[in-house]
Amino acid sequence: MKPGESDYTRSDQRGSRGSGVLVVKVKTTGVKELYYVRYVQQKIRRKKLGNWPDMSLSDARLLCSEAGETDASGGSLSLLLDSYVSKLKSEGAASHDDVKWSFKKYVTEPHPEIAKLPATLVEPGHIKDILSKMIQAGVTTFTNRVRARLHAAFQHGLNQENNPREYLKDGIQFGLKHNPVAGVPVQKDWEKPGERALSVTELGVLWNLLPEELSIVTSELIKFLIATGGQRPTQLLTSDRSMYHKDHVLIRDAKGKAGERTAHAVPLNELALGCLERLSMITAKDAYPFSGKDLTESIHTNSLSRAVSKLYSRHKKDFAGPFTLRDIRRTCKTLMGVAGISKEIRDRIQGHAFSDVSSKHYDRYDYFKEKQAALDVWAAWLVKEAKVVV
Repeated sequence: MKPGESDYTRSDQRGSRGSGVLVVKVKTTGVKELYYVRYVQQKIRRKKLGNWPDMSLSDARLLCSEAGETDASGGSLSLLLDSYVSKLKSEGAASHDDVKWSFKKYVTEPHPEIAKLPATLVEPGHIKDILSKMIQAGVTTFTNRVRARLHAAFQHGLNQENNPREYLKDGIQFGLKHNPVAGVPVQKDWEKPGERALSVTELGVLWNLLPEELSIVTSELIKFLIATGGQRPTQLLTSDRSMYHKDHVLIRDAKGKAGERTAHAVPLNELALGCLERLSMITAKDAYPFSGKDLTESIHTNSLSRAVSKLYSRHKKDFAGPFTLRDIRRTCKTLMGVAGISKEIRDRIQGHAFSDVSSKHYDRYDYFKEKQAALDVWAAWLVKEAKVVV
């Protein structure tokens, strides 16, 4: 390899696909630099090993082989989590932003040393460290959520390693042999199903208290969730302005399996339209009707959940007991039944999946008219029975 008029490189052309190669860079000065080079997510990762002849080719090849083994089984935990979030996003999962936020909040930022580890070297002890820190900070149920998301991320990595259609699809290997999260138990006492449902009087009190020390956007969002029959906040908040139409909003269903996620149409009654009209004076130019501090993003569900809890804590005497954001959905489901709406239509309003063969494979009717009529009944009932102030 003689020096030329400009620098040039030559590859050793050894090593398996995806494991990286030895590259020699010949400079115009005659210096020959040795590099380990590998493509990761369509980007070049380059590591200088030394200069020839101070480093022999055999030594450089050995170092390359060792680096390749580490890389091949050493896609970091951080890369694994990013890959899983990208998968969710590509599938249209409404939860991908929330999953990304939770990994950053509870894994990569507080535990950078674990995040940098090759995913294959992550052990149950590392997972326990992550979850224990959350528990020590007073986080309960959401600890199980993070555990479940970490488990799903590792399963994604295992599938990528073992599925011939997915192998090296994005240029990353993790070398996973097992899922380290599987051995860390769920805290089952934090997973008891909720039973709290507000009475009609309590629901009216909640509605009429708003905005009471809450932002207008947060207050109208809570009212909108009630008016539309208890939609899932996480899914609703992923609907940008393009998904809001004159008489309905499209909400992405994140509960289905990959490839089954669809958007269901939620008709807008007079109460819901009133919420949007009042918001139009504040967020009309924002990407999301219920925008957060960052006007390019929507309010985060954690902020909404804290707002509901704080509202209760300031008005305990007005309610029969504590309630959370999740209880509002249960309340709407229950009281819509009291208002005379059938369970089937209530299920369709709330976007529940129907698993019977007929519904899953054959029934393509959208039930829009039925949902629209039911939500109009619900709005009239809220005004009459819950005494909500329009």
